Amino acid sequence: MKYTQIPTNTFETIQLNAGILATGFNPATGEVTGLLGATTGGVQFSDTPEYLDYGEDIDNCPKNMKELKKIDTREVKISGTFVTVTAESGAKLAGSADVDPLDSNHIIPRNDILQTDFQDVWWIGDYSNVNTGANAGFIAVHLLNALNTAGFAIQSTDKGKGQFAFEFTGHYSMDAQDTVPYELWIKAGNAVVTPSVNLNKHATSLAVDATETLTAVTVPAGETVTWSSSDSTKAEVTSGGVVTGKAQGNAIITASITKDGVTYTDTCTVVVVAGA
Repeated sequence: MKYTQIPTNTFETIQLNAGILATGFNPATGEVTGLLGATTGGVQFSDTPEYLDYGEDIDNCPKNMKELKKIDTREVKISGTFVTVTAESGAKLAGSADVDPLDSNHIIPRNDILQTDFQDVWWIGDYSNVNTGANAGFIAVHLLNALNTAGFAIQSTDKGKGQFAFEFTGHYSMDAQDTVPYELWIKAGNAVVTPSVNLNKHATSLAVDATETLTAVTVPAGETVTWSSSDSTKAEVTSGGVVTGKAQGNAIITASITKDGVTYTDTCTVVVVAGA
């Protein structure tokens, strides 16, 4: 059927699993620091723009004129439910609170909000068909100046786990008023590619003065191939892989590539026989 298809790269561009929440993430290396806790039910991120329509009160101006549409602000949130809590994460969930310097198990909420209460939060999720190892793909949301605006809440259950709802809201800053309080990375994984060169034949025979062309496939594609013969008096090879029988006997034709200072090779044994 014509319209019951999916993109051929679907599994290369799919987000998988619930992801994690952390206080730090390096998109260049994929390194996560400061896991905030285990969650249940997944995590939701939302970016809700508030629009202004400067044309709505102008006579004869249609609504939603694109030239007169502006974004006033964006409300960005990461919400979900933790099933683990520590004194440190509990203070973060309380929004504006301090850990008692005399008792690290004691959290003291405040009515005033300090600038130090705003801390960045990252959500990082698996992405693409390469989602393990150092080159794994990821989708990452960096929430700037985050504060839990849902307050501290516990939902306990009989014979079950306690749950701690959160709603981290990103905030603009007076120091960077045009900076939207989140950033987004979408990076496909890259499988580790081992360079190689592969010949179409590994053994062949030809008569004296006859020719045969060997072909080489390289990984990565398009690498420059260097050709050589172990005995050019028996069989010689040109830069295009054309082998010519010179005299009866054997010679080994080698195709090689050099990648990052390492040489990779493949060979073909040529047996040269007398001509007809």
